[in-house]
Amino acid sequence: MSNTATKRVRNSASFADVIIFIISFAMFVFGIYLFGTAMGTPEGTEFWVFWGGLLSAGLSFLVPMIYHWLRDHRE
Repeated sequence: MSNTATKRVRNSASFADVIIFIISFAMFVFGIYLFGTAMGTPEGTEFWVFWGGLLSAGLSFLVPMIYHWLRDHRE
C-alpha cells in the first residue's frame, strides 16, 4: 500500500542556503554591534549609528525570506 500523504520529502540545505544564512547572521551580529556601540561614537553620530544597527539587525531577518521568495517564485 502506497500512500502519498505518508511519504516525506527530504529537506536539505543547498550551498546557496548556507551562504544566505552566513550573510544574514553576519548582518545581525554587525547590527547588534552597531546598536551596542552607539553611545561610544563621536558627538552627533549616536543617532545614526543606533538606528543603523537596528535597521541592519532587522533587515538581516528579511534577507532569507526574500531569497526564498525569489527562488520559489521562479519555479
